[in-house]
Amino acid sequence: MGQLITTIVSILVLLCVPAGILQVHTVMQMKSELVDLSFAAAKFVSNHGGMSDIDVLRNVRSFVQTELDGKTYKLTGSDITIEIVRTKGADPTLWSHADEFRLSLEMPYPKVINLFAGFEKPLRIERLGTINAMDYDLVGGQAYGY
Repeated sequence: MGQLITTIVSILVLLCVPAGILQVHTVMQMKSELVDLSFAAAKFVSNHGGMSDIDVLRNVRSFVQTELDGKTYKLTGSDITIEIVRTKGADPTLWSHADEFRLSLEMPYPKVINLFAGFEKPLRIERLGTINAMDYDLVGGQAYGY
């Protein structure tokens, strides 16, 4: 009887450990991809800014979708929640030079199996940034303050 129980436990361990390793690997890989995507999106906002909050959000969504189209995994823009808030700005509507922002990207927890159901928090990355010189900040090929 002891051998049967030992055999059953050994089989369960042999099934659960690789599944757990695969789950951890997938989560770490997607977290790394989200970090890279958030860095690229923050740099995009920093280099482009926009005319309004809606304009900036629309441009960031388009940029994120373009980046996701180039990846091998199957994520869509609707899988990622994007939140961008200007934390410091000179003009209430225009996103321009030296404005500060907070960018948050969030995606659902990637599930490979349902065996480890207690750890399913969404993956979230937040970045802080500053708007650099804008196209409309340029006068005669020179940027203000440079």
